[in-house]
Amino acid sequence: MRNLRSFKPKEVFNKMNIFVIGSTLICTIIIIRLFQLQILSHDYYQNLAMQEQSGLVELPAQRGNIIIKDYHSNEEFAIATNTTMNMIYADPTLIKDPNFVVSKLEPLLFNLADERAADQNRIDKIARDLPVGITEEDKKKLLTPLTDVELETQFKQNFLAEISEKRRKDIILASTLDDTTLSQIKAQNISGIEVIGKSVHAHPDQIGSGATVASALTQLLEIPTKKLETILKGENRYVVLKRKLDPKISDQVTALFKSDKDKTFAGIGMKEEYFRYYPEGQLASNVIGYVDNTNVGQYGIESSFNTQLQGVRGKLQTKKDSIGRQITVGESTLEASVDGDNIVLTIDRSVQLEVEKILAQDTNTFQADSGQVLIMNPKTGAVIAMANFPSFDPNRYGDVFKKIEIKLSPDEIKNLSPTKDKGVYNFYVNDVTLDYYPVFETLDEKNNIHYFRYANFRGPEVYHNKVVSWPYEPGSVFKPIIMSSAFDDGDATPNTTYVDNGPVGVDWNVYSKKFDFFIKNSTNKYWGLINMQTVIAKSLNTGMTFISKKMGPSLFYAYMKKFGLMDRTEIEFDNEVSGKVEYYDKWTESELATHAFGQGLTVTLMQMGAAYCALANGGILMQPHIVDEIRHADGKVSKTEPRQIRRVISEDAASKIASIMVYTVDNGEGKGGKVLGHAVAGKTGTAQTYRRGIALFGKGTTIGSFSGFAPVKDPQFVVLVKYDHPRSSEWGSSTAAETSGRIMTFLFDYYNIPPDRQTSGEIAPTK
Repeated sequence: MRNLRSFKPKEVFNKMNIFVIGSTLICTIIIIRLFQLQILSHDYYQNLAMQEQSGLVELPAQRGNIIIKDYHSNEEFAIATNTTMNMIYADPTLIKDPNFVVSKLEPLLFNLADERAADQNRIDKIARDLPVGITEEDKKKLLTPLTDVELETQFKQNFLAEISEKRRKDIILASTLDDTTLSQIKAQNISGIEVIGKSVHAHPDQIGSGATVASALTQLLEIPTKKLETILKGENRYVVLKRKLDPKISDQVTALFKSDKDKTFAGIGMKEEYFRYYPEGQLASNVIGYVDNTNVGQYGIESSFNTQLQGVRGKLQTKKDSIGRQITVGESTLEASVDGDNIVLTIDRSVQLEVEKILAQDTNTFQADSGQVLIMNPKTGAVIAMANFPSFDPNRYGDVFKKIEIKLSPDEIKNLSPTKDKGVYNFYVNDVTLDYYPVFETLDEKNNIHYFRYANFRGPEVYHNKVVSWPYEPGSVFKPIIMSSAFDDGDATPNTTYVDNGPVGVDWNVYSKKFDFFIKNSTNKYWGLINMQTVIAKSLNTGMTFISKKMGPSLFYAYMKKFGLMDRTEIEFDNEVSGKVEYYDKWTESELATHAFGQGLTVTLMQMGAAYCALANGGILMQPHIVDEIRHADGKVSKTEPRQIRRVISEDAASKIASIMVYTVDNGEGKGGKVLGHAVAGKTGTAQTYRRGIALFGKGTTIGSFSGFAPVKDPQFVVLVKYDHPRSSEWGSSTAAETSGRIMTFLFDYYNIPPDRQTSGEIAPTK
């Protein structure tokens, strides 16, 4: 008994201790949690409560305009603006007979050109993200376009799936969460919730209790509990079927609705939306680009400035009553939408119109695959005109995929050259020049074979602004850049002489005791004792070989870099590329020589334009730009000011090369660029092209170009013209120079520049 009595007080003491400690711990936890909820997370839960009690309406923003001017009258023209068109949508929960709806609406909504454009965008995106080491077979599978039959079948299947799916299978709840939050969500291991990359996905058909899941994730996702619970139900109440309905299609859909006595089209509706419209059609379309059906800019300015143009959506937040209706009186919060910026370009509308007209005419006359023109102000670096032919209408951008049926003879069919894409062949128009266009083979329902080609021959290639995105070998228009560099460094003067007595051997082979290559003049004529003026005027490759040897590869490369020919110009296009040339320490003697006359290296027309501006303005490399100003929604204006990058050559060297280029137009290979009554500085270029590493010769194999500027004493414009594979003549002097002459004649009149010469060709007297 004594032992029991002595033990009992000890037992009571232990139980009391446990009770006190446990109570204290629980109270501490409650206090900490209350501190966290009421103090640390006060703002979060206050916002959560407000969202639960509020109605939220998004307010759309207007996409900004793209504007060009007529700089004579200062009149402005919106070359890209907005208009209203119908959008058709569906509420799948209300549709009773999806198959019937598809059978009636699919023929109206399916547009083959749009589907081809969307498929091309798909391929472009895949091509940009191809994994390293992918096999050619897998690459082919991924990059092969769908056939027209496959596109229509896919459209029907997607259409039926979209309006039949009353419960969504996959919902993206968030896409920009930090790694810590993503880890916390993963750790909860909730059925139906999946983390993929940086995104959190919900699969409603795998979620048991939406309320439980919503409660667990509301704070991590920062979505109100009731709203998240509703989202997790996955009810599919709104599906966009097609935007930018043609007015005729809208009328036909409306007629179907009116005749629908059995309410079969319940759940299908239309509403007006703002869409992109291009009042000038094809004008400057390669510069502007287009906006696709998802309201995202593609190519050109629409792509480069997509974020600035699209603006910021606004929000209207109001209180809700007990059954969820918005209360239109009392407290409400308005975050006004911010319309997109207006972008004003430096392009002169009158010049652009005339240049595009001349370019279209001459591209057809010279039977070229394509042509480009760039006109710049050499004093400011501003682009006055930038034209491509063929081009496209951004209002109907899908039309570039239109195909027409062609009839081929049995012999022509035998000679079709298969490509890596099934059913796609190259049809060679000329076996010597390997000039071709793609031909598409299709089978009809009776397995009869039909052949088609793109209506424009080029297909989606016409989307590209080749002035900035397609490098090429410049040929002899490169010679003034290298010659002026030699003048600047003191390696030569216009009167430096050279004996042109035949082909120049390069790359001495110590084994064969012979030269591996010989540099020849394009006409195979040799002129004896000549000076550097004659080298440029007669476009002599041997003379440029002489100059390149005097300069050496290191100095040659350094001047190319100074002229900006190693880097993108950073003009306002996000798809601008740069030409390429290997580092000088890898050049052979033959490469040093050929580089001096523009072969074995590539540039873009934009890079050449910037370099020629430096020749014209006294030796200063200017920053090229095509955006004059950006007008923000708040009334502020961001103006692009002319910016000097660096001095490239001295004024003296620039003056000397300008005089030689005038002589070249007057007496040399550039005669096609003459303008009556005006002195013009210019140089032609003819660059060979290659197939499978073999140089091609003859009409349809070259790139013909001309680059020049005027007036010579006070240059107002630099003009560059380029033709890809002209078939009327292989020479730039007979193609691009003539186009430049026509354009400059217009520019002298447009700018009201008085003649500086008598019609006989002599310099006019000045007062």
